[in-house]
Amino acid sequence: MPHLHRLALAAAALFAASAALAAGPYKTSFGPTTVDISTGHAGHSSIPRKMGYWAADNVEVDVFGAAGAVAGLQMVASGKMDFITVTAEALMQAQAQGMPVQAFYVHARAPISKLVVPKDSAIKSVKDLQGKTIGMPVLEASSGYFGGLFREAGLAFGKDVKIIATGTGAPPALALQRGDIVAWAAWDTAVASLENRGAQFTEFKPGFYDDLVGNVIVTRTEMLEKHPEVVVAVGRGIAKAVHFGLANPEGAIKIHWEVYPQTKPQNADPAVAMKDAMSVFVSRFDSYKLAPGMQYGAARPEQWDTIARLAREAGANLPASYNPRQAYTDRFIAEINRFDRNAVEAQARNYR
Repeated sequence: MPHLHRLALAAAALFAASAALAAGPYKTSFGPTTVDISTGHAGHSSIPRKMGYWAADNVEVDVFGAAGAVAGLQMVASGKMDFITVTAEALMQAQAQGMPVQAFYVHARAPISKLVVPKDSAIKSVKDLQGKTIGMPVLEASSGYFGGLFREAGLAFGKDVKIIATGTGAPPALALQRGDIVAWAAWDTAVASLENRGAQFTEFKPGFYDDLVGNVIVTRTEMLEKHPEVVVAVGRGIAKAVHFGLANPEGAIKIHWEVYPQTKPQNADPAVAMKDAMSVFVSRFDSYKLAPGMQYGAARPEQWDTIARLAREAGANLPASYNPRQAYTDRFIAEINRFDRNAVEAQARNYR
């Protein structure tokens, strides 16, 4: 009987949500954890808005950037924002601190973190970084990804290397050029932006790279229970947008420039502007690609275990009693993927 009771509650929630949506668009909000909403973020900002993917499911989504994962998760937990993208590690730490949040969609299927050195560097392995200075956009107290990468090489991140904050854009490019730092630990779109400035890099990846996920989409548990139709609508709009972007990257970039005109380079050669935007776009959208037979937003249970182990080894405050698999629910995945991929591909091909 408890099982029947849960089904009844779920049915009631779906009915209530459907009734609310029938009354008019449900107004909700979504935030990348950056105020720089570049072409790499088109899948969860410009494309679903411009192509009407969210509107098709009767939701109106206000997209605005949050200044970092901690601030963004606090906004979601307190109800100031409904949805946000963060790393799985940041989500787990928020849950361990008692925040009522959970992921329902895996956005980036591979880590967005990158450790790079200049192509012509004498550094040929992570081991060669011992005693050297590396840069990060902002200093992190702990990092499961970078911590694990260095441990695999027999080094301790933050102890066997000196880490300094560089910001993004010109400062780290200059620091690398002058030799103030010999490597940069950042995220994919930030690295692509440096490559647009002429940098060429070698990336070091850990052996556990394929056992991880990148960014996930998170909301309050209250939204999952009381507004399942909205959760599905937001996720489905993003899945459609990613599918569109993978089918027509140039069209996706043009859409992003239309929705966010401030992101289009002014007075730049159109071909150069598109080339630079494409490198940023591809740096993130490559991590959205699916293997045959996979569904958008899905994940393997053991991936959460690996992420939690790496986070604990890096010093994250995850109690032994914390179950990392509670970070994510897959109960909306089938419904999120209930759309015609061929139709979206045709729409992308025909977009002008």
